[in-house]
Amino acid sequence: MGLFGRKKIYIKREDFPVVINNIARSLEALREEYIFGSLSQLKREGVDVSNISRDISPGSQLEDALKGFQLTSMMGITWDYIRSIEDKLAFDLALSKHMNAEKESRAWDYRERYIDCQGDMDALAKTLSFDVYKSIGSPIPRDEFLIQFQGGAYVLIGLCQAATYSACGDSKMERKIRGTMRFT
Repeated sequence: MGLFGRKKIYIKREDFPVVINNIARSLEALREEYIFGSLSQLKREGVDVSNISRDISPGSQLEDALKGFQLTSMMGITWDYIRSIEDKLAFDLALSKHMNAEKESRAWDYRERYIDCQGDMDALAKTLSFDVYKSIGSPIPRDEFLIQFQGGAYVLIGLCQAATYSACGDSKMERKIRGTMRFT
């Protein structure tokens, strides 16, 4: 039982494949939304984005940076829904493998880079912003791109967390995160 009689939800090892599929599918869609939304906003502000692809190529530096960022921003949440440390590590490795972000991969290296931000949301958003900017070819005007990608990073963190709560079966926390995001 949780606080005030609310029963705590736990993910069992046999449920990992379903949860992993749900998380991976949601995170893929959110990567695409982040890039499309950021570039659309820049275009509305008069920035020429015609030479920048809105598609994320599989295996690209951009995709790997976003995967590393997403894994960093949501893994702690999933661990709250898994009881044993062995299962937490198994889940982490299975999700990373499913997303082609295993150890020794570029996506894993990005993840380590974001973990180095030690939970500092500003540092995390700035680091992602710079990595995305660099991976799309460092277009001009630099500041406008960095500001937009950083602002989008805060939204991406929230959406990744909401998707993770949903995949873990905690719709109450998902609604809470989404509700909080409406007022920021």
